[in-house]
Amino acid sequence: MADSIQQQLQQLVLLSDSVGLGGVGSGGVSTVEEAMEQLGPLIHSVYRANKQKLFQQQVELFAQRKDAEIMKLCGSYHQEFVQSVAQLLKVRQNTSELQEKVVGLNVELQQSGKTLYEKKAELLSLRREHRNIQAAIDTVQSSVEVVRMVASFDELVATKQYYSAIKTLGTLKETYMPQVRKYAFGRLLETSIPKMERKLQGAALSDMKDWLYGLKKTTRDIGRHLTLRMKKKQVMWAERDSSVKERYFVSSAVQFVLDEEFDQDDPISVEMMPLYQCLHINEKLGRRAEFRRSFTEDRSDQLSLILASPVQFALASLGPFESMLHDVIGFFIVEHNIMASAPDFRSKSDVDALWDTGIAKLSDIIARNIQAIREDAEVSGVLQELLTTFTYVMEENSYDVRKLRELMMAIFES
Repeated sequence: MADSIQQQLQQLVLLSDSVGLGGVGSGGVSTVEEAMEQLGPLIHSVYRANKQKLFQQQVELFAQRKDAEIMKLCGSYHQEFVQSVAQLLKVRQNTSELQEKVVGLNVELQQSGKTLYEKKAELLSLRREHRNIQAAIDTVQSSVEVVRMVASFDELVATKQYYSAIKTLGTLKETYMPQVRKYAFGRLLETSIPKMERKLQGAALSDMKDWLYGLKKTTRDIGRHLTLRMKKKQVMWAERDSSVKERYFVSSAVQFVLDEEFDQDDPISVEMMPLYQCLHINEKLGRRAEFRRSFTEDRSDQLSLILASPVQFALASLGPFESMLHDVIGFFIVEHNIMASAPDFRSKSDVDALWDTGIAKLSDIIARNIQAIREDAEVSGVLQELLTTFTYVMEENSYDVRKLRELMMAIFES
């Protein structure tokens, strides 16, 4: 009976296993139903035979045997499970160690980054300091150069090297002032630039006025020289006329052409450097028009002084008048040279206006003494020779002498 119960229970287990493997499909449901159909008659027969206790024992025994089978089955895979768990624990340990290393590396990286940041900040600070130091060096060098140029400017002006002085002043204004203007001493220096310009202009103008004053003797020498040369020409003209059998009139212009070779052997030169130097400086300073007006006034005043010299028209006292004529000749020869070398500064109209003024004043002088001139024939003759020679000299140098000739006609032919 016990064996029969055991066999039936084993078949029920096999049916239940097939249900577990087959799933809950249509086939699985029928198998479960079959198992229940078999279990029902088994239980019915046990209760009918009054074998409940035996059935319970067999069920327990069957369960114990299945438990033993389960234990055996689990025992065969236990070692592998333990090894897997051990490996898992080892992986966990390695993971913890790796995490600790990552955390350590992160700390080191942060520390390195902090050090790098500090070094970078220090480098930037050093670079700023270097730029500031370099800017300070450049500023000091510029300042030293500015001071040197200012000192050099004063020395150049003192030694009358005006061309170099105006060049130094230009470099100072255009090159160095923009660099130092932002500093207090640069702004102070900038306010002194106009004073430096006036100093240079004043020094050059003073030299030019000294030159104009010194021209008084030079112009008289020029006038005397040209007068003597014209007298020689007049003698040569008289000889030339006396050798011609048929008498005819030859104008002074033709005579001048015939005497070109005579003129080439004795050129006249006047030192103009102070004037050109002063003109150049005033041009660079933008004061050319102002200088031109000043020069015109100075020359007009100088001519007035020449023609204001006291003269007497007595035979023994004509020397001062002759010297006056020499001064006038030299004066206008200088004017002619200035006009020829700097026509944009001294125009022909300026010189012609001054010449007309001079002739008017000379006519005034003669008119005031006309009675004394006409009363003394010798004085009249000498004066006529002086004025004739004076007229030829001025005509030879391209001045309009028509008013002079009209004056002579009025005096000596009336």
